[in-house]
Amino acid sequence: MAPSIIGSLWTVVINPTTPVCALLLFISLVLFFRLGKRRRPVGSLPPSPRGLPLIGNLHQVTATPHEGLHALSLKYGPLLFMRFGAIPHFVISSGELVREVVKTHDAIFTYRTTTKASRVLFSESEDLLCSPQNKFWRLTRKLCVNELLSNKMVKSFQFIREEEVGRLVKTIGSSCINNIGSEIDLSKLFVKLAGSLVSRAVLGLKSAEEGGRESDEKMGKLAMEAVHIITDLFSFEDYIPALAWVDHLTGLNRKLKKTSRAINEFLDRVIDEHEMFNNGGEEGNDSQNDRKCFVRVILDLRKKDMMGLELTRGNIRSILLDMFLAGIGSSASSTEWNMAELARNPRIMKKVQEEVRSVVGEKSKIDESDIDQMKYLKCVIKESLRLHGPTVTIREASTTASIGGFKLPDKTIALINIWAIHRDPNTWERPLEFLPERFLDTSYNFTGQDQVYFPFGLGRRVCPGVQFAMSEIEYALANLLCWFDWELPKGMAPEDLDMRGTSSIAAHKIVPLCLVPVSVKVSAPHR
Repeated sequence: MAPSIIGSLWTVVINPTTPVCALLLFISLVLFFRLGKRRRPVGSLPPSPRGLPLIGNLHQVTATPHEGLHALSLKYGPLLFMRFGAIPHFVISSGELVREVVKTHDAIFTYRTTTKASRVLFSESEDLLCSPQNKFWRLTRKLCVNELLSNKMVKSFQFIREEEVGRLVKTIGSSCINNIGSEIDLSKLFVKLAGSLVSRAVLGLKSAEEGGRESDEKMGKLAMEAVHIITDLFSFEDYIPALAWVDHLTGLNRKLKKTSRAINEFLDRVIDEHEMFNNGGEEGNDSQNDRKCFVRVILDLRKKDMMGLELTRGNIRSILLDMFLAGIGSSASSTEWNMAELARNPRIMKKVQEEVRSVVGEKSKIDESDIDQMKYLKCVIKESLRLHGPTVTIREASTTASIGGFKLPDKTIALINIWAIHRDPNTWERPLEFLPERFLDTSYNFTGQDQVYFPFGLGRRVCPGVQFAMSEIEYALANLLCWFDWELPKGMAPEDLDMRGTSSIAAHKIVPLCLVPVSVKVSAPHR
């Protein structure tokens, strides 16, 4: 993040090539310093690294921000005051301080700060991820928990998971037969799998056999592009409002508008098709009519006025986009990291494969009910999420609050370094090692109430789609581990596997995961 920030500052701002740029820069700096004085927090502040004019502490945020912030916390303490451009932040890197946020001040830290990218991509409409905890947020979350992501709804998508994972197994099996000993790009396959699952469950798009592959791949690409813009591209408007005009010069504004327009057009077309069906303009076969996707559920409830809120077309688009952003990147990333860690740890790979194959026995198909018996597989997934889950989460205080003995003003942005807390040696024995056994016979879960383990978020803002995501991850991994053995590419040792990750929401591997599959069960499905 930092190299791109400094590069952008130098190329466009600090080293202007025209008198117009110089004049704009002078005006912007005057506004920055005047506004900066007004925004400066008062009272006792936590320790703070020395910043620079204009950019504050942005230069100290490395290419992997979570690692850079962790290094600073080791030097200055678990609670830091930092200024990213003109915006004050408090960086939290301790489970004890997280407990104060979740238990003591959960009602205060319920806001998620919005960014320029999120405002444009969501067309300024309220959505679940970024809305403040108002009536709209409460009713929308209720809609997700009770309807869209309920246990009943998630179970109803079992046939989709079986079909799409079966298609993945068939693709890999064909590679084993036609390209013996050749490596395959699992990272690419996992993104395609997640995109197909989410497209069918959320939008009701057709399966590949029904001619729907092109549509779900298009929406998957748009969703990944949106994730890239939100997490990887720097916006001057977000951090140095006086330099918002630079976003036009860097091309960010144009890119945002283009992506937003493409997403809106795609979602509008899907919503129109479902509205036509709801109004009796189309008749499908009975089995398809009984299988409702998220769009159909939302439109049905709105038609019957059962939600207690008036949803605009923009609101519906935003809710659907929420589901895509949360569903595609995180599930694909988690499956990718699980397989990467298993490839790097042959002992654990062998142990979890023995468990999975013992449960499945001589059956030619894995039932989702089998997953409940795979205790070690669940520990593997938990450990992977500890090391490779989301790196940070951000909250904005609605009023003043006291954290760690320091007073945080209202509107303060609290940045919680999940990456650092999940590696805290005071909590985790041998924290940098991949040890699934640490989760055996423990109470760690995904409810967001634990101060040291929260891969799906914290408190009232915990992700409502945990079961949706876990159902996909568990079923995909069980199939991959049951029907195939896995080898590293020729000449590569386990310790050579590149385990660097991005700092984005989903924290993908920087280098795609390529492994060599070896088919081990003649009775594997979809041969």
